[in-house]
Amino acid sequence: MVAIGLNVLVVVLEVWAIGTSILLNGMPNNFVFYTQCSNLLGAVACALCLVGEVRALRKGQELGRAFRWTKYAASCCLLMTLVVVVAVLAPMLESAGEPGYYLMFFYSSRFVTHLAAPLLTIVSYILFEADRGMTLRQSLVGLVPTIAYSAVAYPCNVARLWDGPYPFLQVWNMPLWMTILWFVVLLVMAFTMCQALRLAASACGCLRTRGTSEEYPRG
Repeated sequence: MVAIGLNVLVVVLEVWAIGTSILLNGMPNNFVFYTQCSNLLGAVACALCLVGEVRALRKGQELGRAFRWTKYAASCCLLMTLVVVVAVLAPMLESAGEPGYYLMFFYSSRFVTHLAAPLLTIVSYILFEADRGMTLRQSLVGLVPTIAYSAVAYPCNVARLWDGPYPFLQVWNMPLWMTILWFVVLLVMAFTMCQALRLAASACGCLRTRGTSEEYPRG
């Protein structure tokens, strides 16, 4: 029931935030941002898990693996969004004399897309929906959305159809070696996010199992 409530909350927040962003940026331009794509994926994943959990609750079954993996991929992307904002975008604005952390976390719908939705989605996944037996190979599913975004963003920047929208995607404003370095750094970051979530979910599962066995000993 808590998981259902969290998913409802995320979907409501995301509908408002994405709608606000579309009004601000326009429909075609809104989804050139990784942030908006990751939040859209998060909204879809939470909506799917909401339907799956209601059905599972009624039938007395567990949530299916497809739902769990979709939520995992969305959580990886949203964690990537949060980390990039904290470690890259906000400090860039701060170094330019702007209130970077305020603008990134508390301006308009960014409170939802950069902070609230990522945290709620990640907590919901780790506590209630994780595939706790996920292997390293299986965890690579969390990289798929980021790689798909990169496969579109980099060619569009090379063709000058897009201008960024992030400084590290503006390939015409940096030498080739720096573009490659940024790509490798971001790919390593995305892989790290996947493993952090996988390990956190596994550790949480171990703690819950240990707590259950101590409270209700067998034999």
